[in-house]
Amino acid sequence: MQTGNSKDFDNLCGVDPLVKIFSDLISFDTKADGSSKTVPSSVGQLRFGAYLSSAISELGYDSKQDEHGVITVKVPASEGCEKAKSLCLLAHMDTAPDCSGANVKPRLVRKYSGDGIKLDNGLTITQSFCPELASHIGEDIIVTDGTTLLGADDKAGIACLLLLLRNLKTDSSLKHGPLKIIFSVDEEIGLSTKYLDVKNIDCDYGITVDGTELGELDVATFNAYGAIVKFHGTSVHTAVAYKNLVNAITLATEFIGMLPRDEKPENTRDKEGFYHVHGFEGEVESSKIKMIIRDFTDYGMKKRLDFVKSAVDFLNNKYGQGRVELDLQFQYANMEAVLKQNQEILDICTKAYKDAGVKVVLKSVRGGTDGSNLSNQGLPTPNIFTGGLNCHGPYECLPVDSFNSSYKVVEALVKRMSKTKSSKAKK
Repeated sequence: MQTGNSKDFDNLCGVDPLVKIFSDLISFDTKADGSSKTVPSSVGQLRFGAYLSSAISELGYDSKQDEHGVITVKVPASEGCEKAKSLCLLAHMDTAPDCSGANVKPRLVRKYSGDGIKLDNGLTITQSFCPELASHIGEDIIVTDGTTLLGADDKAGIACLLLLLRNLKTDSSLKHGPLKIIFSVDEEIGLSTKYLDVKNIDCDYGITVDGTELGELDVATFNAYGAIVKFHGTSVHTAVAYKNLVNAITLATEFIGMLPRDEKPENTRDKEGFYHVHGFEGEVESSKIKMIIRDFTDYGMKKRLDFVKSAVDFLNNKYGQGRVELDLQFQYANMEAVLKQNQEILDICTKAYKDAGVKVVLKSVRGGTDGSNLSNQGLPTPNIFTGGLNCHGPYECLPVDSFNSSYKVVEALVKRMSKTKSSKAKK
């Protein structure tokens, strides 16, 4: 079983400009905070945004960070490509709240042998845990030391877009139509598109650089809701508890027990939806759970929401009205129907993958992207891969060849878009 080496990673940074950019980006802690009342949800995203704005300005672009922390870069078209359709490229600045993103210590596994990877703290990435590793035997793979996530979701996407901005300035053969680059905030907690206005973006198409395995082209996502369920108990001394005490923890566990056992993330795959309880706070007087609800179809989502509501009604009828409160929160919608109506952007993506020497794999992703809501708001936005695997935890890793292939696809997309013709009147 192989281990990673920090010196090998540093050496790679010296010869691979994309990896060097990525190394600088993951030094920032941008973990999103779902309990925060600030925008963005963590100060690290603002600090990171200030760094990005400065770096982009040094390249000679007009970079703006708005009051929400979102960064927008407008790139005028190359000479002769002014009438091409406009493209918005997006990546998000935050990392997942599931795991620490502070003090990331990257390591490089040289020429992966296929026997699994042992991280510094003893955690191991086996091929049974991550079957995708079998496709990367002989390749260099960036890993963590096992104490944090890596941050490829989505700093790998940001690195690709920063390298694009750099190369647009230095490579006159890299023709492109009108471009906008957007770095969003709080994508991991489902709030990113709340701070993005499709009318202000004003582009024909969008592309998020926020996928995973080599070749992935996401053309469908989950429909997604979040839920907070509060349970109100009655706390009395246990000596006189008979028929008087109502334990809010018991109510919460009874609710969780009503959720279908086979419809949890760990028991579902492909296009199967789920209920996932991911947070619990509890005392006798008051308890709270946080959960997410996912389904690919509108009909399936309605059934799931109705089931949760019926479970709440059941407990209120059993223990008294007002014992259980439900707060449902829409997060994002499946983009599949919109993209099917905008085949041009999917055709452009498919041709760009071929240009970059990458075999395209159309995928219904068991998650969401900024493109989920953007597509449904009028900006058709499929999602392309970054190469990252096992995101949101210490097992996260990034095959270097896949990472560089992601950049090649981004560049090929820009070139392909430069050959389109816009039907919009010139403003």
